[in-house]
Amino acid sequence: MRSRTYLPALLVGIISLTALVLLAAPPRKPPRGPHQEPLLPRQELLRMVGHGYQQLLADYFWLQVVQATGRAFGAEEYRDIYPYADLTTDLDPKFGAVYPFAAGALPTNLGRETWVNTEESTRLLRKGLKTFPDDLRMRMLLAYNLSAFHQQYGEAAQVLEQASKLPGAPSYLPALATRLYAQSGSVNAGLALARSLAESAEDEETREIFKQRVFDLEMEGELRRVDESIGRFRQAFGVAPPDIDTLLWLGFLDRPPYDPKGGGFVLGSDERAYSETQQRRLEVFTPDNRGYQWAPPMDQ
Repeated sequence: MRSRTYLPALLVGIISLTALVLLAAPPRKPPRGPHQEPLLPRQELLRMVGHGYQQLLADYFWLQVVQATGRAFGAEEYRDIYPYADLTTDLDPKFGAVYPFAAGALPTNLGRETWVNTEESTRLLRKGLKTFPDDLRMRMLLAYNLSAFHQQYGEAAQVLEQASKLPGAPSYLPALATRLYAQSGSVNAGLALARSLAESAEDEETREIFKQRVFDLEMEGELRRVDESIGRFRQAFGVAPPDIDTLLWLGFLDRPPYDPKGGGFVLGSDERAYSETQQRRLEVFTPDNRGYQWAPPMDQ
C-alpha cells in the first residue's frame, strides 16, 4: 500500500525532472572572450549511455537548436547553432528538418556583404544531402551558398543542374545553371547543357528560351576570347587598348569576334569586351564577387 501511495508522486517527479533537463541549456565552455561556446558531450558517449534513446536525445538537442536560434544576436551566438545541429544530426541523421533550418539561420552579415558562419552552413547542407540526396530545398540552399558565399560557381551549377531534374523543381533552375557555368568560366559546359535542354524541350516556348541561352553562351565565349587578348595587350603596353580594331591590327586577336546578329564589339568602361547587340555580359556577379550586381554596362 505504501509503495502505491508514493507511485503517482514519483511519476510526477520523474516527468518534471525530464522536462527540466529537456528545457535546460547544456553547459558552456570556459570563455575565450565575452562569448561562451556551448560545451556538448561527444556523440560516442551519448550513443553508449543513451542506447535505445537516440531519437529522444536528438529531440533534446533539436530543442537547443531552436532555442539557440531564438536567442542569437551576434555572429558568435548564431555560430552556436552549428554544434547543436551537428550533434542532433549525428544522433539522428534522418532528422531532415534540422539541416535546412540550421543552415539557413547560420550565415550572418557583419555589414557590407561580409558574411560569416557560411562554412558551417555549407558543411551542414553537404551532410544532409548524403542522407537526402533528392531534397530539392537543400540542393537549392547549397547552390546559393556555393555561389553567393564561396564563389564556387561551377559546383553551384552542377548542384542546380541535378536539382532541376527533381520533382517539383522550379522551371528557372536549368537557365540559372547555365548562367552559373558561364560565371565559372565553364562556357562549354553551359553550352552543352543549354543545347541539350533546347533539343529536349517539350514545347516551343521553352525551346526558344534555351536557343536564346545557347546564343548568349556562344556570345560570352567570343567576348572572353576578346578579354584574353585585352589582357595580353595590357601586359605588353601597361594600358588597355583603345578599341577592338587595335587588337586585330597588332595581332593580339587572330580573327574578328563574331556576332550572329551582325553587331559590332566595343570596349566598356570596365575595359572588357561587349557586343552592341547584347549590353550585359552573361554573369551573375561582378568580377570582385561582392553582392548581386550585374557587370557594368558598356558605354552608350
